[in-house]
Amino acid sequence: MDAMARLRVLELRIHGIANAPPADMLCTTQERVERKDGDEEGSFWQIKPTPGAPDTSPEHVEIVAEAYSWGNQARSGGSAIALIGRAIVHVGWLFVLPFGLCNLAYWARRDIKGTDEAPNWWAGGNGAIAVRMFALLQTLFYVVGFLTVSVYLIGLQCVREEPPGKKVFTTCAALPGWLDFLTGLSPTSRAAVLSVVPIAIILLIYLIGRTARGNFNPQRSFDDPKQEPAAGEGAKGASAAAPPRPPLLATADFWHRARIVQTSERTHFAGAIALIVFLLAADTLLDANPNSSPIDLLLRFGTTFAEHPIPAVMTAIGGALLLSAFAITALIGLSDKIWSNSSKRGWSTVLLVLSALAYAFWLGWAVLVARDDVEGAGQYPGDAEFRGLIVTPTVIAALGAVIAVASLAWGYRWRHVVMWVLLPLAFLSVVWSELGAKNVLGEAPWLRPALSWTAVALVIGALIVAYVPFRNAEVREARRLSGWHGNGAAVALLLALFSSLVITSLLVLGAHSWLTADNDAPEVANGRRTIEPAAAASIDPPAFYERFAGMLVIMLVALILVAVLATIAALRRYPAFSLPGLTVPEGTTPERKADDEYLGGTTVLTDDYPANEVKPSGRLRAVADARRVASLAHRGEPMMLMLAILTAIALVPLAIPYFGEMIDGKVFVPGDAPSAGVEPLAVWSTLSSISGWALGLLAIAAIAWVVTNAVTSTERPLGLVWDIICFFPRVGHPFTPPCYAERAVPEVSKRVKRWIKEGGEDARVILSAHSMGATIAVGAVFWLHNDTNDDTLNRVSLLTHGAQLRAYFSRYFPEVFGPRVLGVRGTTAPALLAADPWKRQVIGDRLRPTSALQPAGDPLTVVKLLGGDFGDVDHLVAPRWRSLWRRTDFLGFPITGYWSNEKNGVNGNPIDRGATERSPRDYLWKVARHNDYLSTLQYQAARDELIEMMEGKRPFRKLTAVSRKLIRGSAGRAR
Repeated sequence: MDAMARLRVLELRIHGIANAPPADMLCTTQERVERKDGDEEGSFWQIKPTPGAPDTSPEHVEIVAEAYSWGNQARSGGSAIALIGRAIVHVGWLFVLPFGLCNLAYWARRDIKGTDEAPNWWAGGNGAIAVRMFALLQTLFYVVGFLTVSVYLIGLQCVREEPPGKKVFTTCAALPGWLDFLTGLSPTSRAAVLSVVPIAIILLIYLIGRTARGNFNPQRSFDDPKQEPAAGEGAKGASAAAPPRPPLLATADFWHRARIVQTSERTHFAGAIALIVFLLAADTLLDANPNSSPIDLLLRFGTTFAEHPIPAVMTAIGGALLLSAFAITALIGLSDKIWSNSSKRGWSTVLLVLSALAYAFWLGWAVLVARDDVEGAGQYPGDAEFRGLIVTPTVIAALGAVIAVASLAWGYRWRHVVMWVLLPLAFLSVVWSELGAKNVLGEAPWLRPALSWTAVALVIGALIVAYVPFRNAEVREARRLSGWHGNGAAVALLLALFSSLVITSLLVLGAHSWLTADNDAPEVANGRRTIEPAAAASIDPPAFYERFAGMLVIMLVALILVAVLATIAALRRYPAFSLPGLTVPEGTTPERKADDEYLGGTTVLTDDYPANEVKPSGRLRAVADARRVASLAHRGEPMMLMLAILTAIALVPLAIPYFGEMIDGKVFVPGDAPSAGVEPLAVWSTLSSISGWALGLLAIAAIAWVVTNAVTSTERPLGLVWDIICFFPRVGHPFTPPCYAERAVPEVSKRVKRWIKEGGEDARVILSAHSMGATIAVGAVFWLHNDTNDDTLNRVSLLTHGAQLRAYFSRYFPEVFGPRVLGVRGTTAPALLAADPWKRQVIGDRLRPTSALQPAGDPLTVVKLLGGDFGDVDHLVAPRWRSLWRRTDFLGFPITGYWSNEKNGVNGNPIDRGATERSPRDYLWKVARHNDYLSTLQYQAARDELIEMMEGKRPFRKLTAVSRKLIRGSAGRAR
């Protein structure tokens, strides 16, 4: 480059989870910014030019600051919809939340196939099929919950004859009068008519995500020509000697390839409809044979068919269609070589059409033929239970638990095989104990409890197999540096199951509370409105949801106790945390440097680290408090593990009815009469009565909160959660919210390419990313590597601040952001009860590495792509990447490590730099936390370092020339 030429640097600022507006990112006011490109979902902003304003850029450098806003892609929730419609959509977003967690489970696996790999049989790697099966179970679980409210509570419990056969009906006082027409229908007809509600709600949930996805389609929204890899090649730069699997972010079309297509969507709809047909027909059949069990009816199907042909045939058809939905869901994972996508799509369409026809036939038969209470029409005797809705949630919960436990062994060969032997046997033991053991209960009362305890023993055996010590040292190290010992998928699946249980329980018990409430009508008694005078009976909520409500209260109490212990550990004293070195631009006055110096903390580790601050008061106490609170927030990983463990424990009485009935007091006592039982635990009875009402009130409060949010904002509820969930492409569940990174990453990359193309040889780009924006920036680095020549990427630098790449994303999603993707050392888990949750990592980072941070033969990493080389621990080569963090940031962490190792004014950390803990943008003194990086002197200094590296003054290959402008930390404790 010509020595006199002026470098033109685009400083592209990408916001994080706070969804900072463009004016804040550009450190100015809203009136002074203007949109240069983009739309409401993603846009680029600059400060309006001011005529005659002086150029404040450094000599020979022109810096153009630009803000990229992407938050609406992850948070928009119905801005163009009428207010009442927006409220419904916002409620729908809560129902979509478990689907997003299921999607995270897919990306948290240990073995994920890239798009460049062409498997001969199964695509996606270990666990891909199981995650898709789990997703279908989630959809069906919702269907059962909606059916429970519309059919069981409203259709059968609210509207019924009292006493049976007298043509005198009562209905719930909370129901509107126009629903009184239901009294003119038989129970079978009412169930069929009201079963339309679950189908409509599932369709609404689908349309919520579908509408959001319609705003951006990665397959057609960018018209840049794609560079396909040459035949036989993987990602660019691969060779015969290269590792067989490049990073996922470096694979071709990672952000373009649609992993969830119409096949999965149609299969889920077909499965939902088939389940409804199966449950309605089976319950009609069981109600017509009240003294027969499902096994009895199956064994004498010929007689059953002769007596009740329509319910028998429709039960068989519904069951066959439901099994077909699971089969197609599993076979979707077949390689395109075995089963083409067009064929998969065609068969899923056939399945959906057949399911719709079966449902239409049942609906017509139930309304037209079985409308009157005639013999054989499936009339429910009195207040008979809908047995299918009692058993089905238990079966789904058990299957979901089986998949979650099985995920512990994904990627480990012999463990995986043993797991899939033990867990199916456990599930079959439960099924046999419920369907088969009851038939011989009088002759062998020990059989049912024996089978139930056998199931528990098999699950415990599976857990032992999963945690048997590993011989391979590399596997042990990978598990140590991965979230939850490499079991992120299991934790995500359990959290998804937990959220599904909470939402459906809130739905069912909230509806029960509403339906049992009295109103001011004079006919009302015990929450029921008498259409013709009669004695009103009470409404009983399903035992499954009541049982979970009780378990939920126990779980919340346990979590609160653990949180209190963690809070005490974090706040009981004022630890002197280790602090990173501070950097300021050249020419900064001593007075200005003093303003940014740390208060308290330490730069020297001792055996008793962390020691206590010496009598903190004034500003030091405010800073020390902020550091303690930030450290408390850093304990999220062990808290999520605790929630997952509690969910697994709660699933025992939910998935194995024997134990649920034991605490309910409904288990038969061996040797007594069949009607004898044990008394329920006194504490459990009290807990159940309280929890039902508590969850009902909580459901009403949740709806009120969502509606209020819809009135005051167009953003989805729980916006921060969607920022994380919606980053990853949809692949686990077809109703998952759209992936904003499929637009944001190509959009940022396209802007970089255009700037460099228009600016010529003197153009450079700094991707300045805050918090979650760092994941977009890293994705853009790999995108540019795949989509452009190396010269373009050599003009790009990365400046992150307040990022979670190493502490969270590399641990939770090792295949996407792991240490071998970033190119840095991994980090261990935070401790729950330590004063500094990162104490082990702080001490470990200070130790000299004994092996290369980036072993030879590792695939492409961010460090390599940005000109760094960590292969030689004695000569670390700094990349064009700087990252700022501070101890008062509850979401900010270092990238390479906690150390600075300053010597002769040089920071030994090739990437990380400290940031002042004083907010620079406030008139009064204030502690800086997760924001306030852009206006700091440390940000300017880091940007200057990167500019000098790109300008050529600061060579890429000599670390000794990297950080001459550092303030050397004082020996011992900082001021």
